[in-house]
Amino acid sequence: MQPDEERQYLQAFQKGDHRAVEILVDEYYPALLNFLLRMGCQPGDAEDIIQETFIKVARGLSRYQHKERFRTWLFKICHNNLRDYHKKASRRWEVPHDPSTLVTTEASCPESLMIEQEKALRVQAVLNQLPPKQRLVVVLRYYHEFSINEIAHLVQCPAGTVKSRLNGALNGLKDFMSKEIGNE
Repeated sequence: MQPDEERQYLQAFQKGDHRAVEILVDEYYPALLNFLLRMGCQPGDAEDIIQETFIKVARGLSRYQHKERFRTWLFKICHNNLRDYHKKASRRWEVPHDPSTLVTTEASCPESLMIEQEKALRVQAVLNQLPPKQRLVVVLRYYHEFSINEIAHLVQCPAGTVKSRLNGALNGLKDFMSKEIGNE
């Protein structure tokens, strides 16, 4: 969604236009669902967190200043809801080992889909080995294409810390992948 188009929908949303709400939910729901699944939520819990995210967006939209991208603000709210969920549930963050639960955006032939799911399964298993803070920056950077500065704003830490976590995560992923290849 283009920034000008997004701004129009947000203004309509603030005025109570229910169609604008539907369009924004349709636009961002798949990305939020993928984010939460990659961060270890079960599908039902992820849907609850997304619902809570959009409720908080609706309540806080009048305070949204348009200084940051709406997408960044939305993911920040979702991330905060995820943290609250884990605090309440005291559950271990673990990436689901069933890649079919992840939302896909492209339709493929069954054979290609099976190969992609196998790759996704291996990547998810390796991602699961990372500490949660490192996994978070990898998912935001490479799966959702946030910039370093956007991630820093989203997770409320300096950009240097994000770079450090990302570097540590990539080194960890490299180590895990080399061990996995060695075990084959």
